[in-house]
Amino acid sequence: MLYPLGAYLVVSPLEETKTDSGVLVPEDLDIDTSAFKLVEIVESNDESKLEKGMRVVIPTHMLETVAFFGETYYLVTENHVVGFVKNTMITTAENKYNE
Repeated sequence: MLYPLGAYLVVSPLEETKTDSGVLVPEDLDIDTSAFKLVEIVESNDESKLEKGMRVVIPTHMLETVAFFGETYYLVTENHVVGFVKNTMITTAENKYNE
C-alpha cells in the first residue's frame, strides 16, 4: 500500500456504467471526455480532513497514475478536490471537515 505524504491522496476511480452506442473502438482505448471524475479515497495523508472511503469529485486531468512493483496507484492533491458526494461512509468525516 502506498501511504501519501504532503497534500496527496491515494484514490480509486469510480467507473460509470456506459451503454452501447454502436461505435466500434479498440478495447484498450481509454477515452474520458468528462471534465470531472468521481473517485473514492483509499488513503489520505495524516493531516487531511478527508478520510478513507469518502467519494470526492476531482478534475479528470489532475488524476496521476503511479506504477511500481506490479501495483498501480492513483494520486491527486487534496487542493484539487472540488467537493464530495454524501453517503453513509462520510458521516464522521463530514463532522471532522466542519470543525
